[in-house]
Amino acid sequence: MHAAERCWRRRIGAVCPLQQGRVRNCGAGTGLGCNLNIPLPAGSGHTTYLHAIDTIVVPALRRYRPDMIIVASGLDANAVDPLARQLLHSDSFRAMTTRMVDLADDLYGGRLAVIHEGGYAEAYVPFCGLAILEALAGKRSAVIDPELDFFMAQQPDQRVTDFQASLVQEMRDILQLD
Repeated sequence: MHAAERCWRRRIGAVCPLQQGRVRNCGAGTGLGCNLNIPLPAGSGHTTYLHAIDTIVVPALRRYRPDMIIVASGLDANAVDPLARQLLHSDSFRAMTTRMVDLADDLYGGRLAVIHEGGYAEAYVPFCGLAILEALAGKRSAVIDPELDFFMAQQPDQRVTDFQASLVQEMRDILQLD
């Protein structure tokens, strides 16, 4: 068993039904390969999320070339969400959205749908949602995220980021993305 799967098994019962959300759950039948799960451990943070997008999501989209990108934009990965605890901040959501906008423009004639689907930190979700809207519009508003500097200072150190990068690479290998 790969380290990425061991990490995920420790938390799977609390966040999703048994046997769901694992790297190897890639769809079935004619949908085989159309589902992509990237189970990152709690506290992964900004750098790991962007690395996972660049290392797994972008190559997978380039390989499968769907008609459009649909993002289920759950904001529960933000730094203060009581469930996911992923340490993301508004600039994380802005950067991830910008990557998807650029990829949609490059491969799909701009066909991108972003659907808000969650987030349980009522005081912080609006800043993350605004960052997504700003990235979609290509314009920054005058609104300042008052917690951004604090959340940026809470990001994992290089040792943790390097370990998480190795987990992402294992997932890439499992998914056979070249």
